[in-house]
Amino acid sequence: MDRLLELFAGILEAPGVDLVQRVKECARASSAVGVSPQDLDQFGRFVENASPDEIAELYRTARPTMGQRLYGEGYGRSMLLLDLQKRYRRHGFEAGDEPADGLAVLLRFLSDCEEAAEKEEVIREILVPGLEAAIAAGGEQSVGAGAFVPLLRALSAALREQVGS
Repeated sequence: MDRLLELFAGILEAPGVDLVQRVKECARASSAVGVSPQDLDQFGRFVENASPDEIAELYRTARPTMGQRLYGEGYGRSMLLLDLQKRYRRHGFEAGDEPADGLAVLLRFLSDCEEAAEKEEVIREILVPGLEAAIAAGGEQSVGAGAFVPLLRALSAALREQVGS
């Protein structure tokens, strides 16, 4: 499952010229853990048919941060960011220049973390509810932001499979 989380993180970080191939690889890995590749296939078709400018705009404007989805820009998100930074330090993980609650950062953390209870807590308390909120808001955001919805649904299904919910 850690490899699958890395694949999702790679798709979410930046589009790149090999995005279609990364989506296909992620779909194969999802199937191997019992998650239907249908949503990833849908996202892959969008990527194949979109122009480079459309994809760049999507990645610039629509990648969700979990704290923002759960709490907006207020106190709740600030507290979540502090909590995540403590978790990252405790496990020797570096978020780099990305926000600590960025979806790709959280997935990289989970793929690196060896503590099962920590992983399950992050999935249940942050990722699953944050993804649900991002999926629900997908059609409300900027033009094209809904294109991420199938990718987020596939990720949510994979995470739920991991924690058995």
